[in-house]
Amino acid sequence: MTSSELIRRAIRYESVPRPPVAVLDGYNWFLKQNGMTEQDLYAMSEEDAAIFILDQYDRMGSDLTYVGPLASGAVRETISAITGHTPPLTEPSDVQGLSAQDVFRRASEHPLCRRLAGLLRAMNARLAGEKPLLAFSAGPLTSAAGLMGMEALMTYLTEDPEGMEKVLDLCTEITIAALRFQLENGATGISIADPVSAVNLISEEFFARFSLPRIRRIAGEFRDRDLPVMLHICGSSSPRIAPLVGSGINIYSMDDVPLSYAFEQARGDFAIFGNLNTVQCLLTLSPDAVYEKARELCLSAPSGFILAPGCDLPPDTPQENLSAMIRASRSLRKPKISLNPDPEIVKAVKDGLKKKGGYCPCRLEQTEENKCMCREFRDQIADPDYEGFCHCMLYYKSYEEE
Repeated sequence: MTSSELIRRAIRYESVPRPPVAVLDGYNWFLKQNGMTEQDLYAMSEEDAAIFILDQYDRMGSDLTYVGPLASGAVRETISAITGHTPPLTEPSDVQGLSAQDVFRRASEHPLCRRLAGLLRAMNARLAGEKPLLAFSAGPLTSAAGLMGMEALMTYLTEDPEGMEKVLDLCTEITIAALRFQLENGATGISIADPVSAVNLISEEFFARFSLPRIRRIAGEFRDRDLPVMLHICGSSSPRIAPLVGSGINIYSMDDVPLSYAFEQARGDFAIFGNLNTVQCLLTLSPDAVYEKARELCLSAPSGFILAPGCDLPPDTPQENLSAMIRASRSLRKPKISLNPDPEIVKAVKDGLKKKGGYCPCRLEQTEENKCMCREFRDQIADPDYEGFCHCMLYYKSYEEE
């Protein structure tokens, strides 16, 4: 079963042979691991960059892949060029005369967007539908913070809420245009990050007025396309879950929220993505401890769960801890034991077993450990990372539906 099918089944709360497992973005991590900067990455040819990025997601074991926030940079620079100052917006009235359609038409011609389009096409061709390729955009509040600065955003939300409604509406329509552009160029899913909607930054009243209606507008635009639409809000976001039911998202990426509470609030409307603590768990614990925590999460969740870090990976996260997270997901697969498809091998081995009274014909000692199925193959069946033949090639271990 491909990663794309695993994710689709999780979104629908259908049974899966193992929980999907993913990271959130991950670019900071793999750039640090390779001693690179974003400039180094985007200096590569589009084909080489696509190969490199997808290799990194394979290394992380992620069932999801992403592209970076190149469109956001293009939009910021385009609006700066129109308004003539930096930051692009200094007050809400600066959006007067700005059209989302015109802004993104101009942004789409920016070198960053042209680079993004080529990278998406190259990644899509190599993935061939095996894994979702997520378009990226910041949510409306986070986009506005990027255009105005956080201090100005927070000030004007209180002092000029009507003016900020216009700023946020512009950001919403530009976000929709940017996501459409990425889907047209090869993305097969959507990731929206809105950390400024976090509980420790805005009240529930502000979330209900300024953020939620625009998240609904964005997600609703893509509701009927049968693709992953993921929203991430940082921190302890318990109050954000129930209001998002019916919004159009089908994956909610969360940080510090108990799983049982999250599923209760989500009511089967969207899958839950998370929520291994990035610092207290993935950065600092031993691989064995990470494995146990990750496996505990998987066992406590119904279908509709994607195992993942609660937020973006700290760049110094040990590779061994990521591998432990992946192993935890794989440990829940059900092994499938089948005979070798070659009937001549099966006959030869079975004849040997009969002559030796059930002991492996490939081994000299007739001990309990070598009685078919031998101890070695029983251990291989229990090993979540092993797939292949037993010692004498009679049996093959695979996994159900994979």
